Order: sequence, then structure tokens, then C-alpha cells
Amino acid sequence: MSRIGHIDDIDDNSSASLQVDHLALLAVKKDGELFLYENRCPHANTELDPMGGSVAASQGMLLVCQHHGAEFLSHSGECVAGPCLGESLRAVAFTLSNGDIYLD
Repeated sequence: MSRIGHIDDIDDNSSASLQVDHLALLAVKKDGELFLYENRCPHANTELDPMGGSVAASQGMLLVCQHHGAEFLSHSGECVAGPCLGESLRAVAFTLSNGDIYLD
């Protein structure tokens, strides 16, 4: 397993980009719970946050693509509004151990 960060590095109800080797990831923390996705919009096939900063909105409930405004549920990655309605972000398997985040 490869350590990629610590849960405390991510503010609650926000997101953060992580680069691991050649893989762009988006870590999302909603009410203390961590979710990890490939940082790739299924509509535009580009990163959700090319302008930087968190893409979390509505107190962390939604992730909003900075390209076309597609909205994804932070807990499932499902697109609920925008050009890729019904598609989903690709979840990435991870393990959380003593606050450290490891890719599986």
C-alpha cells in the first residue's frame, strides 16, 4: 500500500487534489468521512478542478466541475446535474489507518 496523505490535511466539507505517480485523485471529506475518486469528469474527461481549490459545494454535499458545472454527490460520485447526468466519478479503493490514507 502506498501512503498518499493524512485525513487531517483535508478540511471538512471540502475537497483536495492529490497526485500519485501519474494518477490525479480527488479526496473529499464530508462530515469527517473520506471519499476518494479519480479526478476526472466523465463528461469532459478533464480534472474537475483545473483552477485549483476545493470543488465542494453545499456544505460538502456536492462536487462541482469547474469546466461545465456538472454536480456530483460527494458520498457516491453520482452526477445529479449537468451534462453527464447519471454517470459517476470513478471511486478509488483506499484504507484509512490512524488517519493515514493508503491506496489499496
